[in-house]
Amino acid sequence: MAKLQDITPKHWLRRFYTLFCIIIARFIRFSWVLKNHATPSSGALKLVLLISRPQDIDLFIDIYRHARTRPDIEISFWATKRALTHFPATRKLLAEAGMQPSFHLGHGNLIAATLKLLKIDAFLNTVESTVARHKVPYLITTIANASGVHTYTMQHGFENVGLTYNDPDLGHEVRFAAQHVLTWGPVNQLPGIVAPETRRKCLAVGSPKVHLTRIDKPRKATTETADHPPIIAVFEGLHVDRFDDRYLRLFFTDLQHLADTFTNLHFILKPHPGIVKRSRIHTEFLYSLRGIKVLDPARRESTIWSTPKLLTHALAVITTPSTIALDAAMVAAPVAVTRYGQQIPYYDYYKPLPLIDTTSDLENFISLALTDQTRLQDLSRSFLERVCMPGNAAERILDTISEQVVKHPSQTS
Repeated sequence: MAKLQDITPKHWLRRFYTLFCIIIARFIRFSWVLKNHATPSSGALKLVLLISRPQDIDLFIDIYRHARTRPDIEISFWATKRALTHFPATRKLLAEAGMQPSFHLGHGNLIAATLKLLKIDAFLNTVESTVARHKVPYLITTIANASGVHTYTMQHGFENVGLTYNDPDLGHEVRFAAQHVLTWGPVNQLPGIVAPETRRKCLAVGSPKVHLTRIDKPRKATTETADHPPIIAVFEGLHVDRFDDRYLRLFFTDLQHLADTFTNLHFILKPHPGIVKRSRIHTEFLYSLRGIKVLDPARRESTIWSTPKLLTHALAVITTPSTIALDAAMVAAPVAVTRYGQQIPYYDYYKPLPLIDTTSDLENFISLALTDQTRLQDLSRSFLERVCMPGNAAERILDTISEQVVKHPSQTS
């Protein structure tokens, strides 16, 4: 629900505009049913994937690759205008993956999108919800429902608001418009805060990042040449609304201490690509680090060191709470999650991975990575088995959508 200060003439105009699109969609659907008597559509299933952020590409790439081998599925992409303008890397990443959006979605062309929905059977996105920043994907999913399209929202992060993570500022009111919510782990392991309505929509499919499990890891010795020392990959998603200055100071101070102590290691820090605004102290810490390569998302070196490449080449991975922990486990990399005493229940979901509260915890983790990789890899494997469904999730997602569309044909095409 919008806050009072958010209810502006522009807000109400968008509401009426969306309602108008829904009325149009329902009218056309009703007319279609009268004319065709719900005759099943013929030909390949038409599936649209909506890209709302750069991270969606990693989630969709294997679904796209598998769909292209199936004559029963015709796949295409839409992208939100926000993804293409606010995150410039999106266009480059799409081009590298051979994924060309056929439609750019925004508030201004919802009617055009409504008409396009008449020609598809299923619609899959990752970040639609009642959260304000997800409003465009949420609106188009609502319109797709009214059009008779099969709609799906896929879990987009290990900590997914409204699903596996509760944001205190949003409360328990986060909902999804899609008819089905595809989760990475077993539905019965979702936290108790998940709304009953959402839980009923959930289908467990696994993480579709199949490519991570198939990347050959280079052989890593604990002692490498001076020109190519072992890499410690560090990922930070220090969102200002989740981590206070105390946490930031501990994180960066300890990271600098590690670089000063383990001078035979090469530390590479990759900031979260979605954080476009940082606090002053965050920026100061980030760019005052010594002996640590900080990847700037705006520079070419950041794309050279893609997340999959960094994970597979790393001797060990350190991350703030994020999906990176799961991605690292998928490539069997040793990984630790920084906690620094935060008493928040979601840290339990990262067990049995090492949780970092002190400088000594970090030193012990690096020392163990240098002397006993197998022990840490076993912890990563145990974590993965607990939180993610086994098997090829990309194929499972396509099979699930295909079976449901065949069983209950779309009333739009």
